Amino acid sequence: MSKILFNLSVAACVLFSQQAWGHATVTPKQSTQDSYQRLSFGVSHGCEGSPTIEVIIELPESVMGAKPMPKPGWSVETEVRPLSVPYTLHGKEIKQDVRVIRWRGKLIDAHYDEFVIMSKLWNKTGPIFIPITQVCEKGRMDWNQLPDGSGTRLNFPAPVLDVTPGDHKH
Repeated sequence: MSKILFNLSVAACVLFSQQAWGHATVTPKQSTQDSYQRLSFGVSHGCEGSPTIEVIIELPESVMGAKPMPKPGWSVETEVRPLSVPYTLHGKEIKQDVRVIRWRGKLIDAHYDEFVIMSKLWNKTGPIFIPITQVCEKGRMDWNQLPDGSGTRLNFPAPVLDVTPGDHKH
């Protein structure tokens, strides 16, 4: 019994220490290539006490056909842009796609919230970095820093989704 409690304590410490490092997150942390995925982006605090009034997600081309989930009390809009590499979906060639999603509302500093999309992931594996901009009544935070391989701790890391091989390839 004490071994189980110890393991649960260690797991909780690891979980909470990982959450403390990043303040804009994506869930799940891992998915399979060429799959449809519900992605939830979490915002854990405002800007030095100032409420968050806008959350902007910039989607790389490896996240396709994104559809945002409406949030009560928030407006949502999307920006469609041309793609550098078209893709085929349901027999149609897609040359432009949603690249930016904006939610506008109000999230006080003391609260946490999530912003959800449904999308299809590209048929490639590896990390997908998804920058988030958090605009507050006073200030902003750009969660867009990417690792450079040096192991340096990032102050504003972009959330990352690790895409692993799937059961089938197209």
